Amino acid sequence: MKYFNKIHTTIYLSLILLLIAISCGDREELLTDNTLKILAISIDGEDVSNSAEDISKNPQITIVFSHTLNTTALESGLSFSGLSSNAYDIEYANTNSTITIQPNDPLDFETNYTISLAPGIYGQDGTELEENFEFSFTTAPFIPPNVTLEVDNASVSENQESAVIIVSLSQAVEEQVTVDLEISGEATQNIDYTLSKTEVILPIGMTTDTIILSTIQDGEIEGSESVEIAIANITNAVELEPQVLSIVILDDDVDTNMDGFPDRGFIINEVLFDPPGGDAGDANGDGTRSPSEDEFIEFVNDSDREVDLSGFTLYDANNLETLEPRHTFPDGTVIPSGGIYVLFGGGNPSGDFGTAEVAVSTTGNMNLSNADDVITILDNQGNVFLSFDTQIEGAGISFGEDQSITRSPDINGAYTLHTNANAESFFSPGKKADGTNFAGGSVNNGVGFIINEVLFDPPGGDAGDANGDGTRSASEDEFIEFVNDSDESVDLSGYTLFDANNLETMEPRHIFAEGTVIPPGGVYVLFGGGTPTGSFGEAQVAVSTTGNMNLSNSDDVITILDTDNNVFMTFDTQDEGAGIDFGSDQSVTRSPDLEGSFTLHTTVNPALLYSPGTKADGTSF
Repeated sequence: MKYFNKIHTTIYLSLILLLIAISCGDREELLTDNTLKILAISIDGEDVSNSAEDISKNPQITIVFSHTLNTTALESGLSFSGLSSNAYDIEYANTNSTITIQPNDPLDFETNYTISLAPGIYGQDGTELEENFEFSFTTAPFIPPNVTLEVDNASVSENQESAVIIVSLSQAVEEQVTVDLEISGEATQNIDYTLSKTEVILPIGMTTDTIILSTIQDGEIEGSESVEIAIANITNAVELEPQVLSIVILDDDVDTNMDGFPDRGFIINEVLFDPPGGDAGDANGDGTRSPSEDEFIEFVNDSDREVDLSGFTLYDANNLETLEPRHTFPDGTVIPSGGIYVLFGGGNPSGDFGTAEVAVSTTGNMNLSNADDVITILDNQGNVFLSFDTQIEGAGISFGEDQSITRSPDINGAYTLHTNANAESFFSPGKKADGTNFAGGSVNNGVGFIINEVLFDPPGGDAGDANGDGTRSASEDEFIEFVNDSDESVDLSGYTLFDANNLETMEPRHIFAEGTVIPPGGVYVLFGGGTPTGSFGEAQVAVSTTGNMNLSNSDDVITILDTDNNVFMTFDTQDEGAGIDFGSDQSVTRSPDLEGSFTLHTTVNPALLYSPGTKADGTSF
């Protein structure tokens, strides 16, 4: 055993001595070797061999040499194909044995480049590169970015609203990108809207830009109009799929009185500053001509909403300075849509004032000046609600001509002397200048508060999702559409609704919530249940308090009782719906709306099975 260990130890020592001898020989050889060698090459930190592909346009090329370099000699001998010596920089590291080459400008896409160093002495200590060195690489191909279009608001009012169009690149690129837009659609540029630009230029490194679409207010009834935005041409980028942005400009001009002009709101239509002398000046019709009591102002509510003047105050120019009103509108002074209101200076108005509501000033004298005056109405917060300045609205008109001034044509026209509009009369309080009644007013009661459409049988599948909540339900998608075709608000607070079965037990299917007030011209849609979602015209929308109105397709009676349990309204399928099949997967509706008899909805409009909140043709009431 000892002999074996002694042999083993001898062999081990012999091996160690051999290794030491070899190591010393290598060191001596390296110390005496005058050959300059390339030890490693990397691009952007990644090791490469004698060639590389898909290299970036801005590469950092690092070459590691075996010896410290003579920088002057190296830079004289180094060449970079396609680039002059001053087109790239060389940085040194590790005691000048490592160089990093950086082009000053981006290289070309998909191009082959070669870095060369001919044989020669480049080492600081005279070491020599014995073999020609070449390193080739190819830059990556150009992959153009994708251009996308977005808009932050696809529906804008024509009342000077705006939408932002966003043009985006999928990635930053080293080439300027130009995007030319193509504009089309029903709306007309520079008439209905303006665009901040139609060409987008994205400089190098920039990935987004915006275009502003600004609407232009006009006074034309034109309905909603669209603006279509597409890409016509792109430089240095692509459009993967055709895109068209659609922006809808909503028309805010309505014509509730069907006079062919947009509604003007609550306006002064006629003013009598100077009652004529004698009996001809008895404008209020009380048998006495008075220069103060026969003055009048004719207001018209040319809008689709009622106007509540309760507590508002009226002034002439002098009294506005002292805030002592000439007239205070009493509580309950509500002018309905299309309504006319005539305010006389005083007296006891008598006679035919058309459909107008008539009142006299609370002081008995509005003190309107024939020479120069301003009529001002302040709301109950002291803000100016309405004004009429003889120097502005009445510019160029003499107000002391023994007659009123009036708009011609009424409502939408400019002011003129009444005899210019109608040579046969000096004034026309409550009526148009030609003596006829206005379309609106308290006399025109329409057909009252009615049921206009009922869906007893929602169609099957998605087509039956009448309430738009994403789920078709035989009970929740039933609905009743009510319309207030009158000049007075209808308050349904606390009223109860029954089907035929539940009327017998007096267990309502629905109780109308407090505050359920339907204004003149208003629409109210009651669904069986669910969560109504979407556009229902201008209607108020609610769901039954029990979640099920239980309308029967075969024979039913809808009944509403008031708070004293008196019958307020009914709909009997055997009377109003005589001869109609209520199980036809569609609603029954009046044709024409409001005034006509009931029929199946597709008989009126084959394109729609129902139209809650709108007319049968899909337009608003």
